[in-house]
Amino acid sequence: MDTGQRIVQLRLNKNWTQKELANFVNINVSVMNRIESGDRPIKGDELSAIATVFDVTTDYLLGRKEQQTPPKSEQKDHIIEIMKKIQKKFSDSDDLFRDLASLSHNELQDIHDYILFKKSKRKKQNRSS
Repeated sequence: MDTGQRIVQLRLNKNWTQKELANFVNINVSVMNRIESGDRPIKGDELSAIATVFDVTTDYLLGRKEQQTPPKSEQKDHIIEIMKKIQKKFSDSDDLFRDLASLSHNELQDIHDYILFKKSKRKKQNRSS
């Protein structure tokens, strides 16, 4: 399975359209289409952004490893980074931060995905205004 096919598989598992994924990683939908179809090689920053959105390793996307998720230590680092970003956004976040600390990695990832989705919707609304 090539990189494009892996991206398609991950995207479909989330029930996302190409356009939604393209918005999440901040690239044009036509570029996403060409990456998924294998007509265009993926750039390093795009690979990294897609791996982050799906919480998989870049090695998995490139077909170097079959393991999708980063090792536990990398997952913990990723959770901490997400929590820091959320904490930075909210000035009164001590209670929120404690609540988030009790969530599982998947629950935090769902929150992260939702925030990215809402952010992309907001960007779209601002462009059409």
